[in-house]
Amino acid sequence: MTQYREILRLTALGLSQRNIMQSINVSQKTVVKVQRRAKELNLSWPLDESL
Repeated sequence: MTQYREILRLTALGLSQRNIMQSINVSQKTVVKVQRRAKELNLSWPLDESL
């Protein structure tokens, strides 16, 4: 299962895409897709608890 929240959290901490993919074992494509979609939806960390 994709760890969307963790990708957003690590992005907010300033980690590079490479560091994110290595730390949670996902592909770069997944990281890019999650980051792009979050930007489109104006989502930022910390997320609202209702999400």
